[in-house]
Amino acid sequence: MLMTFLLSIFILLLFAIILGSLLEYYGLPSVIGEILAGFILGKAVLDLVLPSTIISSISEISLFFIVLLIGVESTTYTLVKNVKKGIILSASSFIVPLLIMLLFLKIFYGKFGPSDIILAVSIGVPSISIISVLLNKYDLMKYEMGNSILASVIFTDIIAFVILSAVVDLKRLNYELVSIVIFLVLIFVTDHYLRKHSKSVTAFFEKLRYQSKSEKLVFGSIILSGLIVASILDEIGITYVLGAFFAGILISDVIIGKELIGIITRTLGRLNDSFFIPLFFSIAGMNAVFPTFGSLGEMTLLIMITVVVGGSLDYYVGRKYFSKGSGRVTAGILGGRGAVGVIIATIALEANILSANQYSAAIFATMIVSVTFSVLLMNQQDKILLEQERNGVKI
Repeated sequence: MLMTFLLSIFILLLFAIILGSLLEYYGLPSVIGEILAGFILGKAVLDLVLPSTIISSISEISLFFIVLLIGVESTTYTLVKNVKKGIILSASSFIVPLLIMLLFLKIFYGKFGPSDIILAVSIGVPSISIISVLLNKYDLMKYEMGNSILASVIFTDIIAFVILSAVVDLKRLNYELVSIVIFLVLIFVTDHYLRKHSKSVTAFFEKLRYQSKSEKLVFGSIILSGLIVASILDEIGITYVLGAFFAGILISDVIIGKELIGIITRTLGRLNDSFFIPLFFSIAGMNAVFPTFGSLGEMTLLIMITVVVGGSLDYYVGRKYFSKGSGRVTAGILGGRGAVGVIIATIALEANILSANQYSAAIFATMIVSVTFSVLLMNQQDKILLEQERNGVKI
């Protein structure tokens, strides 16, 4: 049993890293290769690695660390300063396309149930994990454009997780909405307090580091805080994923110092890139099967709306609010699909909201949308930097 489990993890990780690196070499998101690795090794193709309780648990642990780092790399300052443009970009990249998807599902298929809502959300939601990587890759975080895009994705992903929580248990919707508003207020108040007393807080973490002669106590504190906040949201009825994100968002260089935040992000980043991310996405791909012929039409419709409507709106907003040459880049970056959509589909599958066929459609759509939008960014790095230097507003 132990050997079978370890061998399964080894095979999944090996294939995920190889295929992910191969696709990345050709300018495509590595997440596509990682999902494909699990799909090929899973029940859909070779049937070499089978789902199990232990593998599902490993997937949840991986997800916790992935989302925790996403939170660490975000800040409340980013949200507050870019709230207006962030909301506009959230509407163009997710909210408007989602409403159109649901409308078309009702018109053409007569469907508007929980599974249809979640399927549309999982296909339509931009992923902060992919987008944050793209923003760093193209060096856009020092410009207003990059921070506005990041703020929009944070808003979007929060909305997507709230929708998921509401669909999982509609009767608790009012309670959950009130709870998350209170929780958000507490997060911002706590963040404000920590920043106000940043010198003493930083001194505390430096003392922990000095006493232990390593960063293990600091890392331990961060992981424990993430688990505590995640557990609180889980008890409220909201997915623990948001808890991990908000725990991470409280950790910044202002609070624990630039040196420690650098060590933390580098360490978590290396662990995520080399282990947690390829493992999570390969496990997600492992649970997928070929969508049935009957679901291909629905999946194609949702993909077309996401690409055409979302892409066009993002292109227009990018040109209007940043610079004339920013439309293509804005659309390409906000087209990034990955962790969040897969996470939502995975949770919905486990909650029996999505069928195996709908889950597979969500996974396939994630790959197709990501590849489609990534074409917009090919050979654009030099043009992006030049455009931002000419017209961008530096932070």
